[in-house]
Amino acid sequence: ANGASLRSGVAMSARGRADSPKPKRKADEEGIPATSAGSKEEEKPKEKKDVVGKKDIVRTPRPYEFGGNLGTAFWTFFIPACVYWAYGINVINHGEPCLPDLEFWSKLIWGLPKGAAIRPTMEGFTLITIWVLVQAAFQQFMPGRMEKGVKLKNGNHLDYKLNGWRSWCATWTIVIGLVASGLLDPTVLFRNFGSLMTWANIYSYAVALYLYIDFGLLWRRWVDSPEFEVDWGVFSIMDFFHDYWMGTARNPRIFHFLGYPLDLKFFFEARPGLILWILVNWSNVAAMYMGCKVTPEAVQCEAEGDYKRIPLAILIISLAHHYYIFDYFWNEPAILTTTDIRHEPFGFMLMWGDFGFLPWMYTNSFTLYLASVSPRYEGSLYLDIFCIAMWVFAMVLFRLTNIQKHKFRTFAAERNNDPAGYKVWGKDATWIKTKEGSLMLTSGFWGMCRHPNYMPDMIMAFVWWLNCTAHHTTPLVPFGYVIYFWSMDIHRFFRDERRCKDKYKDDWDLYVQTVPYCLIPGGGERHLRSTHRQRTLPPPMRMSL
Repeated sequence: ANGASLRSGVAMSARGRADSPKPKRKADEEGIPATSAGSKEEEKPKEKKDVVGKKDIVRTPRPYEFGGNLGTAFWTFFIPACVYWAYGINVINHGEPCLPDLEFWSKLIWGLPKGAAIRPTMEGFTLITIWVLVQAAFQQFMPGRMEKGVKLKNGNHLDYKLNGWRSWCATWTIVIGLVASGLLDPTVLFRNFGSLMTWANIYSYAVALYLYIDFGLLWRRWVDSPEFEVDWGVFSIMDFFHDYWMGTARNPRIFHFLGYPLDLKFFFEARPGLILWILVNWSNVAAMYMGCKVTPEAVQCEAEGDYKRIPLAILIISLAHHYYIFDYFWNEPAILTTTDIRHEPFGFMLMWGDFGFLPWMYTNSFTLYLASVSPRYEGSLYLDIFCIAMWVFAMVLFRLTNIQKHKFRTFAAERNNDPAGYKVWGKDATWIKTKEGSLMLTSGFWGMCRHPNYMPDMIMAFVWWLNCTAHHTTPLVPFGYVIYFWSMDIHRFFRDERRCKDKYKDDWDLYVQTVPYCLIPGGGERHLRSTHRQRTLPPPMRMSL
C-alpha cells in the first residue's frame, strides 16, 4: 500500500489498495488492438533492440483508444462526411434535414456555384494558404512573453511564446482595414465556405500524414530534441490508422534553426482555426445583412444591406463565440495547462479537429444555419433574453473554474511545488500531493466535483442550440453540434479519469474518495468506479541509438 498527503495546513496520510493486475493478453503484448486479437495468452516477448548508435532509450508503447485501428479508421472518414452532410442540409435544403443520398452528394459537389460547392477552387486554396502563413508568421515573429510549459516525461519544460493576444488584435486590425477600404468583401468566407472547408480538410489529412512519417516512422531524427519523449514514434506499421489518428508525438516542433521552433500542436490548437471560426461567423452575419442566398446558379446578394435582416439570435451567438475566443487569448497562459497541450499526442484527431472541423462545424451549426433557413429567421425576444442570461452564467462559471486551477498551479510552481499559504475563497486551500509530485486541488470548485469546467461548456452548447429553435424548420444541424459536443466532453471525462488512475494509482483513489462527485456537485457519486480499473499496456521496447 502506498501513501498520499491531503494538505489543509496539516498533512494527513492515507493508504489505498492497488487493483490486482490482470493477465496480459496477446494483443497487449504484441501491440495489437483488442478487436483483432485472440484470447489465448502467450509469453511476454523479449525486448527489441535496434542498433543505430550508442544511446540507449527505453520506449513505452501508447495505449489503444477510440476502438483501436478499426475504430480510428472509421472515425477518420465518417466524421468529416457528417460535417459535409450538415453543410449540405443548410445550403441545399435551407436547414431542413434530408437524407444524404447520391443526388444530395451530386448537388453538394457539382450542383452549387463555385465556392459554395465543396469542390476545391483556386480562390479557396489561395485564401486558406495565405491565412495559415500569416498566422504562422504572427506566432513565430511577433513579440510575446516566453513561458515554460508543464514538465514533460523527459523532465524538460518547453518554452512557449505567448503572443496570441497580439495576433488576435493584429488580425482584426488588418481585416477591418481591408473591409473598410473596400479591398475585401465581408461575405467572402460565406461565398467560399464549401471550397475553404475542403481545402482545410486536405491540409488536415496532409499534415497528419506528415506527422506520421516524420515524427512516427522517422522518430530517430528527433531523439536529441528537447521535446522527445519515450512514447514517441511508430511501434508497428500495423497500427497505422490508430497512430495516424492519435498522433505519434506529443509536442512536434519544426524549424529549430529559428531559435524558437514552430510548435505545430500549439499553433493549430490556438491560431488558424479559432480565429477563423470567428471571422466566418461575422461573414455569415454580413451575408444576412446583404440578403445573400445560395442558388444553383450563384450566390446572390441584394444591392443594399439592411440591418432588419439580421435577427438578434445570430448576434447573440456571434458575440458569445467572439467573447469566448477573446477570453481565450486574454488568458493565454492557461492554455499551457489544458489537456490537449499537456497530454494528447498531435495527430489527425487534433489536427483535423482544430482546422478541418472547428471553424466549419461550429459556424455551420449556428450562424450559417440561421442565414440559410427559409423564410428568414426572426426569433423570439423572450427566448433571446433567456439564452443571454444562461450564456453569461455558463461563461462566468467556465472562466472561474479554469482560472482557479491555473492560479493554484502557478502559485505552487513559483514556490518549488509548494502551495502552502494559497487561499481559495478566503480559506486555506486543500490539495493532494501525489507520490510523483503532482498537485490535485480539492478546494473551491475542484472540491465540489471532479472536472467542474466541463459542464459550463456543455451548457453553452445547449443554449446556442436553443437560440436557433424559434423557427418552423427542424433544428437538427444545431442540435447535431450539441450531440457532438456533449459526447466529446463525456468521452474526454472518462479518458481523463482513466489517464489519472493509470498515472496516480492509489493517490487517485484517495482523490476520488475526497471528491466523490463528477461534473456537477452532488451528481454522479462513485458511479464511475468501473473506469478506475488498472490498465495493462504493452511492455516497453528498448532501442539502442
